[in-house]
Amino acid sequence: MNDNTVRILIAEGVPSLNKGELAIFKGMLKTFETLGKVEVSIFSYYPSIDKERYPGNIGIVDVGSDLFLGNSLTEGSWLVRVRAKLFAALQHFVFAFLYKILGKNALKVMSRAIWREYCESDLIIVCHDEVSFVGGFILNFSPIYITLLAKTLRKSIVIYANGGTEFKRKAWKILAKHVLSYVTLITVRDEESFLNLKRLIPNNPRVYLTGDPAILLSFIDCARVKKMMLKENIPSNGGLLIGAIINRNTLLNCSYKDDERYEELVTEIAGLFDRLIERYQATIAFIPHSVEPFENNDDRIVSKEIFNAIRNKHKVRVITNEYSPEELKGLLGQLDLLISSRIHASISALSMNVPTYTLTHSSDRRAYGLIGKMLKQEKWIYNLENLNVDVFFELITELLSESDKIREDLPYIVNSAKQKALLNGGLLKALLDSELFARENIRRKHRQG
Repeated sequence: MNDNTVRILIAEGVPSLNKGELAIFKGMLKTFETLGKVEVSIFSYYPSIDKERYPGNIGIVDVGSDLFLGNSLTEGSWLVRVRAKLFAALQHFVFAFLYKILGKNALKVMSRAIWREYCESDLIIVCHDEVSFVGGFILNFSPIYITLLAKTLRKSIVIYANGGTEFKRKAWKILAKHVLSYVTLITVRDEESFLNLKRLIPNNPRVYLTGDPAILLSFIDCARVKKMMLKENIPSNGGLLIGAIINRNTLLNCSYKDDERYEELVTEIAGLFDRLIERYQATIAFIPHSVEPFENNDDRIVSKEIFNAIRNKHKVRVITNEYSPEELKGLLGQLDLLISSRIHASISALSMNVPTYTLTHSSDRRAYGLIGKMLKQEKWIYNLENLNVDVFFELITELLSESDKIREDLPYIVNSAKQKALLNGGLLKALLDSELFARENIRRKHRQG
């Protein structure tokens, strides 16, 4: 690092059409600011999509092209995808072998950008958000072979702001311990995940409880928000303005994949919104927080299904345009109330001091860790598996009656959560300043030289 630039490779993709994921990524970039001058590169499986949505100074590693896989990682039959993932793993093992023999001259044999990024990085980050220490994301089992490659390259590898990973099978626990033994630093964003990890590796001093970087996301100014609202025909006065962010996967999990129960949930949620409209003269704005091109991940699809079941359609707006995370956060800040089944949409709204009811299901622990404990909103989490419209309507009424107190308390809670999120960057800075990192850096340069 003789030019004082820290080069960071995020060795997994962050889908930019999912605005919660993109908020995490942009929050991660905020945490890097404490490091000084930084160059960041990131894996992408949809580079043409991500290039338009990532900040312009981010280096994009086209994984499909660099590993000679085209679109086979994300498209095609199950067998085609499996073959592609095995071929990706094989290439990593081959490069590690070549590097062990040839040092940096291995790049003369395997010259694609992905291998240069590995070699030129100072830090390699894996397993952000809920990415499994073993399973990885899209590139199955990638944490296993990426950590092995990092060890060969004498690179510091960091698990960053991870959450939700718990292993019940003995074989996966063994693999996870193997991966974690190579990792230089592990930061975990919620207490439950931290305790799970400490049970898995009880004597590892490199595990730290921090916070979710998404809370650091910035937002657009009020003038731009007003233009958005005008464009989407959302009134800025007159009755309550209630935002609704519902994702299909939550409803599917709550209905246990039963189509009939799913349709019942859609009808019951529509009835809930009708009651809010009739009681409070509310306007309901359906806001898409993910527009990924898959039925279960495109919020606009389920929004339209609920809209079709609502009686008072004149008081409902369904947004179908795509907006950036910063634009969405600005819009959320104008709400009187948000009802959301997307955790990072809830985080954005709460960080704008907006009372929020977060919807969840029993197999998703994120709401309880991030919304319940981190942001102190345990009271305002509702399990949709047990949906009773009468009960839930009264709970929302109670939240509205306490909204002034919630808005008063949130700035202090959010500030504390932001400090915990920034700790991720502080720990990276401590790592870079450590004698261990300096020693490994000298050894690596000697080997390459």
